[in-house]
Amino acid sequence: MILPLERDELLSRWEGWRHFAEGPALEKPEHLSAKQIQRLGEDERVAYDYQRERYHANFLVTTPQVKRLNVRLWDLLDANQQGPSRVKGAAVIDSPPGLGKTTAVDAFGRAFHRRQIMRHGRDFDDGQTLHIPVCHVAFKGRTTTRALNEAILNFYNHPSADAARTRDLRNRNLATLAAESVRRHGTRLIIVDDVHFLKIHTDEGVALANELKWLANEYPATFLFTGVNMTDTGLLSESKTTKQLAMSQIARRWTRLELPPFAHPVGEHRKTWLSLLGTIETHLVLANARPRMLREQADYLYERSTGMIGSLFKLITLGAVHAMRDGTEELTREVLDEIEIDVAAEDAREIVAKELEEKKHGAAKRSKSRAAA
Repeated sequence: MILPLERDELLSRWEGWRHFAEGPALEKPEHLSAKQIQRLGEDERVAYDYQRERYHANFLVTTPQVKRLNVRLWDLLDANQQGPSRVKGAAVIDSPPGLGKTTAVDAFGRAFHRRQIMRHGRDFDDGQTLHIPVCHVAFKGRTTTRALNEAILNFYNHPSADAARTRDLRNRNLATLAAESVRRHGTRLIIVDDVHFLKIHTDEGVALANELKWLANEYPATFLFTGVNMTDTGLLSESKTTKQLAMSQIARRWTRLELPPFAHPVGEHRKTWLSLLGTIETHLVLANARPRMLREQADYLYERSTGMIGSLFKLITLGAVHAMRDGTEELTREVLDEIEIDVAAEDAREIVAKELEEKKHGAAKRSKSRAAA
């Protein structure tokens, strides 16, 4: 039997977003020693391990890259106070997979949601209209203008979403209803994930780009997009052709922000990498975890993850589950060697290890030269 996803489990639905944004953060489980774990009854052990697994899979770490991103996003949101005759700017987070952009954007959306609720309350004057500060939708493999507006209506659980699926409503009617939902519920941030799925070299892609431009004019909200290799898609390119004019206008209105990977942990960059590993250490709930357990393996962890935060967390999370299951209760080199992570990280491992050795050798030579001088 497959358990169906409930609406409160989907960020693309209001109930799910509200649960995510307003629900309490997962509490860190109590740290038990190996002997204390052994004394647990079977049911208690299953429950304790489940708590640890959930916590390890969901705790957040704010990296320097995410801190810089948050500053820029808050600047954009707070500056977007234009009246209805002015077009609001938008932002697109453009970075390769595995750098945590979706996690970072969702966390920012959560913070923005909570701030807006604190400022303006949970409903408006009539008490019948919910305050929904953030709308969260995602592009799919082939997103059309109709599909985009349906996704927005679905988020608000709008009754017209069902009619839309039966083709009873025209595209422009859908767009008008979606815009009205945004205005009615006081939405001020619209997160659109995976915008790189937009195929701009097709007529439908151009139509969707024009739709995004119309939405920016029509909605009193700031759009925040995430995507991969956005420059290569042409969406952010200038163009003088009539067909691609929408893309030129988007390039003038969207701010491109990045989440870069961690640099090789050499010289000034080593402190940043060690700080990240030290922070992760404080979150791990393993019986035999030691201070500096991860920092002692800094180079190894960089080689395994290739500096990608997503790959690093996959390695740590899988390693923690493995260490709990085999009773090691510690992230040793032997435990981590047993773990296989994403193909990209595994394929690049040897190359990154070689690059790291070369950079360490170069840094040592420069240090020696300065000492001699």
